[in-house]
Amino acid sequence: MALVSVGGHDTASAISRFVSSYGLGHMPNLPDTENQLARALGVSYHPRWLLIRADGTEDAGGGAIPASVVTDALTPG
Repeated sequence: MALVSVGGHDTASAISRFVSSYGLGHMPNLPDTENQLARALGVSYHPRWLLIRADGTEDAGGGAIPASVVTDALTPG
């Protein structure tokens, strides 16, 4: 599983400040300043998370991703 932070609805410098402020520099961070990825994935507000499994199934929600969703995604079978 790969965890990627995608910042949108703002400038690249504002997204960079957010990443620094919340200690998110340990993971890949992609600026989506034109909101192209957000539109393609149906993300209309922040904070929002989207989990896409290898089999193509998805879970999505707002706010922090629940630990149970992460645990379920990491549990084989």
